Amino acid sequence: MVDENVTHTGIAWQETVEREHAQSDRIREESASEDFWKPVAHRFVPPKKGESAPDDTVEKLAELILPSESVLDVGAGGGRLSVPLAEYASHVTAVEPSEAMRDQLTATADAWGVSNVSVIPSTWEEADVDSHDLVVCAHVVYTVTAIEAFVRKLNNHARKKVALISFERPATATYLPLWSYVHGEERIALPTLPQIESLLGELKIEFEETPLKEWAPRPFKSREQAQSECEARLFVAPGSDKSKMLSEVLDSSLIEVEGGLRLEWAESHRPLIISWDVR
Repeated sequence: MVDENVTHTGIAWQETVEREHAQSDRIREESASEDFWKPVAHRFVPPKKGESAPDDTVEKLAELILPSESVLDVGAGGGRLSVPLAEYASHVTAVEPSEAMRDQLTATADAWGVSNVSVIPSTWEEADVDSHDLVVCAHVVYTVTAIEAFVRKLNNHARKKVALISFERPATATYLPLWSYVHGEERIALPTLPQIESLLGELKIEFEETPLKEWAPRPFKSREQAQSECEARLFVAPGSDKSKMLSEVLDSSLIEVEGGLRLEWAESHRPLIISWDVR
C-alpha cells in the first residue's frame, strides 16, 4: 500500500531538483547539444554478448523474475539492463525518451540477437503501458521533479515487484569538481540514496536493499571523447571560451589508466537495488 499523502521528503526533493534544473538552464550555452544524452549514450549499453559485465546488477535482477514473467524498464537508456534481462524474461518493455539512447538500445538488441524487447519512446510520466511482473528503474529518479507521482506510477504498473537501482552518492560525482573550474560555482547536488530511503519510508513502502559490486568509472577512450562528454555534462558548447577552459582543466586532470583516460579524482560507485513487493 502506498501512502497518497504529500510527504516532506517529496516536497524537499522537488525543490532541490527544480533548483538544479534552473541552474542547468542558466548555465547551458546556446550551441550545446539539444539531446543531453547523445554524446554519452554509448556508455549506457551492456558489454558485448559473452563478455563479463562491470557489475552484478543483471544477475541480481534476474533472481527476481521467472522465465515466464515480464519486465518493464523505466528509463532504459541504451539497454544496459533491458537487453540482457530479455534473456531471463518472456518480454521486456523499455521506456526511454532520448532518441540517442533508443538508437543505442535497438542496435544493442540487434547485436545480441534479442527480439523480445519493445521500445516506448516516452518519458515515464507520459508513457501508456500495461502492467508487468517486475518494474525496474535504474539511476533515473535523481532528476525527477514530481517524485511521489513517479514512484506511485512505478508501483501501480508492477504486478509483483519494483526495483530501483541507485548509487550511494550522485551518479555525476565524477564531473562535479569541474563545475567550479569552468562555471565558477558549485553544482547543486541532486537527491540520491538517503532521500530515496526517506521518501519510501514516508510513503509507507517496506523495502529491502541489496548491495551490488562496486562500479568503476569507465575510462574515456581518447582525449577527444573526454572533452566531448565533459562538455555535455557541463552544458558547454564546443569551441566556446568555457570549452577552452574545460580543455585546460582536462589537460591537468586526466590520467592514463587501463583502457584509456580518467579524471584523477574519479572514484568507484557503490550501487544498490532498492526493491519492494507490490501489495
